Amino acid sequence: MKGLHIFGLSHAYGDNRVLDSIGLMIPAGELVCLLGPSGCGKSTLLRLSAGLEKVQQGTIVIDGVTVATPELHVNPEDRHVGLMFQDYALFPHLSIAENVSFGLLGMDADKARARTMDMLDQVGMTKRADSYPHMLSGGQQQRVALARALAPEPNLLLLDEPFSGLDTSMRQTIREETLGVLKNSGVATLMVTHDPEEAMFMADRIKIIGSNGRILQAGRPHEIYYHPNHEFVARLFGVMNRFEGVVINGRVETPLGPVATDLADGVAVQVLVRPEGVILESGGGVAAEIISNHLLGHDNIARVRIGGVSGKELYVRVHRTFEVELKKSITVSLDHEYAFVFPIEGEGQTRPSIATQTAAAEYRAEVAE
Repeated sequence: MKGLHIFGLSHAYGDNRVLDSIGLMIPAGELVCLLGPSGCGKSTLLRLSAGLEKVQQGTIVIDGVTVATPELHVNPEDRHVGLMFQDYALFPHLSIAENVSFGLLGMDADKARARTMDMLDQVGMTKRADSYPHMLSGGQQQRVALARALAPEPNLLLLDEPFSGLDTSMRQTIREETLGVLKNSGVATLMVTHDPEEAMFMADRIKIIGSNGRILQAGRPHEIYYHPNHEFVARLFGVMNRFEGVVINGRVETPLGPVATDLADGVAVQVLVRPEGVILESGGGVAAEIISNHLLGHDNIARVRIGGVSGKELYVRVHRTFEVELKKSITVSLDHEYAFVFPIEGEGQTRPSIATQTAAAEYRAEVAE
């Protein structure tokens, strides 16, 4: 089968284990994003796939050919892999056309020229073929780097934070252009990013790597966002509102109402609610007070307080014009689609208070009666 296949890949630098039993499959024509915090092993996985480091444990297969095991190491130039680095790494002494044709050495000169111009045309850079990298903007350099990586028609394309050097206004346009070129090429693509929004936009599937070097969840963007299976995965997509409680009769009580769960009764849990899961209303919910509101362009992030002066503060995302007067009293309710329940585990995690546990015991007694 064409594409990238990784089996049981583990890697360590000294005593620091950065990858732990990673498995991965990317069919031809699909783009997979590795998403995770800095230092979780994302770039190491790219380097191992490219052949820039030797495999310590596991197997890497590209287009049905085994290219790396602990006993086997196929050199990078023989893997038919395209690389695109964070800093683009264009050769400053070569023209744009010469940069793109660099990987076409050995090809007939006329064919190489035709392939180079075709790739420059795909990324909209034909008119700059005779320019040099220092004469281009960051976005233009990114396009040239993409053309150079795709020119040799690789079996696999590896992208390492390809948009991090672009300013915000240009990033969206370049993402769309890059995605179009990649889909047109039909190449299997593995992209590393620490930007959740970027991963959601670019990826057919997302693989989330935790700080332990393991894949915590894999799936399509919609599945990852709306059905996180781990607290780390849920928190990766931005600030969360957090409540504590105990499971009683398949639900957890929160100040915004009960939340259903399939966890066992008596389990101490945390309920994480995305800001868009807290709904501002003019009545019918829990009384709240607006503390602050910040316009982010496409939406607002408001901070509200429930339960009086010493009550709990919540973050609310409002997808509309929102200019409510500060301190004005409103009500809030819960959208259960954005509420996720996870057990509280491990040292350093906060357990439910004695008052919460007492209330839970009283509730159980009422149910028993």
